[in-house]
Amino acid sequence: MLILAVGLAVAQTGVRQFAGNWDAAVGGTTFARLELVESGGALSGRISLGNIHVDDKGVVDEVQKPATNFTPIFDVRIRDGVVAFARKDGDDTDHFELRAAGAELELAFLPTAEDRALLAREGVTTLPKPVRLRRARP
Repeated sequence: MLILAVGLAVAQTGVRQFAGNWDAAVGGTTFARLELVESGGALSGRISLGNIHVDDKGVVDEVQKPATNFTPIFDVRIRDGVVAFARKDGDDTDHFELRAAGAELELAFLPTAEDRALLAREGVTTLPKPVRLRRARP
């Protein structure tokens, strides 16, 4: 019983590092906002993503539209220190992974084969690299 309680406490501590409000910005303009709430060892929340441009290496170099509208996240799964989740974007579903990176979080977009094909048809050949999220100031 003690081992189970210790294991649960360690798992909840790992989840708590993700809880909070997080932002990513370029040139002072926020292009990603993530709000995560921990309850009973589970995470829930919402995300807001603006429109970005990436350079030929996949690094965000311009914010074309700031993050303003939130959508709920769902299908939140936590395994081996990685939080995976999804969000609806119109009729599409976008998938993401979140990893701890010191005092920051690293957010990665996980495009499907269909996403990649659509982006290629639109002339997008370089996908965004994971972006660093910093804890937002209250």
